[in-house]
Amino acid sequence: MSHLVSIIMPAYNAEKYIAESIRSALDQTHTNWELVVVDDGSTDGTAEIVRGFRRADDRIKYIFQQNGRLGKARNTGLENSTGRLIAFLDSDDLWARGKLELQVKIMEETGADLVFSNGFIFHGDDATDEAETFPTIRGRFEGVDMFNLLLIQNRIPVLSVLARRDAIDRAGPFEEGPAYHGCEDYDLWLRLAKGGAVFYGMEEKLVRYRRHPASMTHDESNQHKPMVAVVRKHIYDSSLDEEEVKKRIKNLYRGLISALIEEGKIAEAKKYVKEFAAWDRLGMITSIQKILIEIWPSKYNFISRECLYRTEWHISKIFG
Repeated sequence: MSHLVSIIMPAYNAEKYIAESIRSALDQTHTNWELVVVDDGSTDGTAEIVRGFRRADDRIKYIFQQNGRLGKARNTGLENSTGRLIAFLDSDDLWARGKLELQVKIMEETGADLVFSNGFIFHGDDATDEAETFPTIRGRFEGVDMFNLLLIQNRIPVLSVLARRDAIDRAGPFEEGPAYHGCEDYDLWLRLAKGGAVFYGMEEKLVRYRRHPASMTHDESNQHKPMVAVVRKHIYDSSLDEEEVKKRIKNLYRGLISALIEEGKIAEAKKYVKEFAAWDRLGMITSIQKILIEIWPSKYNFISRECLYRTEWHISKIFG
């Protein structure tokens, strides 16, 4: 008998897409699975849809909790699951039919603690769009090497992951604090790598990640804010040199501040400029930006991009 895979699916007001996501689990060629749907306080028709599927297939579990957001929902799913292997499928995303079968096979062959794959990113209802893929990596990685790679960039799409429960248990549960909301998975991958877990990246595109106006990643700043928190939490435990550390944190803050300004969230952008300036106390460009956002926020991104960053690049070339 093949190993039982517990599929953890958080759901919040997911009535529009959750049926498609559940069907992509039902369509798996690896059939020894349980699907644990954690309804995170939905007020729409999510519960009725899931219960309809449950009546037809007792491999599906439905759990309701008061809204606690993604980290708590995934932890609730883990606590109420029984499989030795864990997979994650959000309530608006999709899997290829052979996703679990291929990954179970690779995990057995490589002895990896966590297997992940590439996939497609599509928008709205057009699941056939294959123009955009993830910035993943292929092959076997472990320990400090994977930790350093992840700190430079999160290369593991959560919906593509198959992991051993005992490895997750050793690393500890998902972060539930609001500062990490949206990057709880990133934080867990880093803790797994820090603990010496073995990772294996597959080149196959086995998942389809949906972006839409209600998704958490619709506003770019929502991707950057928790990433700043996660990277600052872990980066000083890495073996990256000082310049790599500075570059990573600097680029994260700059991306976040730029996104906030583009989204019209000027007050929040000012808060992060102040926070960044406190970290980058000797940075000439940052010092100028601290003044710029107060006197001319509407031109902050243009002046930073067309003048300040270009000047910084030329200075770095001259002085090495």
